[in-house]
Amino acid sequence: MNDKTGGIDEILVLQKQLAISLKFHHGKTLERIPLEVAVQVMASVWESCHPDGLAENPHDAVTAVIPKDQVRQAIHRVEAFKPIES
Repeated sequence: MNDKTGGIDEILVLQKQLAISLKFHHGKTLERIPLEVAVQVMASVWESCHPDGLAENPHDAVTAVIPKDQVRQAIHRVEAFKPIES
């Protein structure tokens, strides 16, 4: 864990905030692009938020190849958004 993140509880809260934001602000876009493209974009944005974590030469950076089924399983394990009832 680095100094930019808190404990597990904070990470879970941030994970839910991100999921809610993606669903409501980018849901229509996500409906129109393949899962692999969405994951690549998310990784790219994450890397742009962590410039110190990037290799000096971008061609030296390692990219993980994750099978589509494994990505889908991981996404489905995240609790689906449930609106707050008033």
